[in-house]
Amino acid sequence: MAQPSPTRGLGPDSRLAEAARRLVTSRLADVRHEEDALAHALSMDGVHDMRVAIRRLRAALRIFRGLGDLRPLETEVKRLQDALGEVRDLHVQGDWLHEAAREGKASRRAGYNALSAHVTAPLPTKEKALRRALKRWERHTVPALLDAVKHLEGPGRYGGRRVRKQLRRRLRALDGLMADYAEAPDALIAHEMRKTVKKLRYEAEIFRPAMRRKMQALLEALVPLQELLGELHDADVRMGLLEAQSAEGTEAPRTAARELLERVREERAGHAAHTARELQRWHAEKLVRGLRHLLE
Repeated sequence: MAQPSPTRGLGPDSRLAEAARRLVTSRLADVRHEEDALAHALSMDGVHDMRVAIRRLRAALRIFRGLGDLRPLETEVKRLQDALGEVRDLHVQGDWLHEAAREGKASRRAGYNALSAHVTAPLPTKEKALRRALKRWERHTVPALLDAVKHLEGPGRYGGRRVRKQLRRRLRALDGLMADYAEAPDALIAHEMRKTVKKLRYEAEIFRPAMRRKMQALLEALVPLQELLGELHDADVRMGLLEAQSAEGTEAPRTAARELLERVREERAGHAAHTARELQRWHAEKLVRGLRHLLE
């Protein structure tokens, strides 16, 4: 995953509004860099990288929304994120199915290829929708963002108490989801936990220049958990897809879907076990409590 561009010259005592203007501008520049890479082709890696950059921009807009009229713009940015996500999801599933066909028995390859073609059939339509979203982004959202950044104003320090309180609140929400998952480890709770971890990670990245040691400790704890929850989520999505495909279409792709479903169930069980061990480590080492204390 590409790292955000560094924003130099900011410290804990920098004015929050100044930090907001610089950080939102930097995150926007990162998105525009990835946008340029998609000008000729909507490649799998390019779509992924721009989607990550968009998430980081949304995190900045969410954090600094109290300093200006950023909420409507956050909604506009999410519109592009959703369009990227729909293409990205088809890329991921199509690539996984292509690899499964390549590794599978020759006698089953035709069924796997038919399944892959069926799953990725909506891709041209989703890519057209993404192209439209990119045009709207360039013509409408980018100019509005650049104008809004100029008018961000408000009290507070970049590494002040209000900022740390916001991060502690997010950690408290994560702690609650971890407790819920320990009682009922189902896919919906895991998905909510994954979203919370991602938001907290991108918010921690924003405040790393102000609280380098604190944010580094937070990120070192969050990144492995995010990766495990991402693998678990991918398996859950794939299971739902294959369950649907095993009930429709012709015999060959249905058979392929059933065979792959058994494989994904086994993989999902492994991801769930790894996630459970990581959550047990968080509990045993009291990581949430320690991280919240670090931010006081």
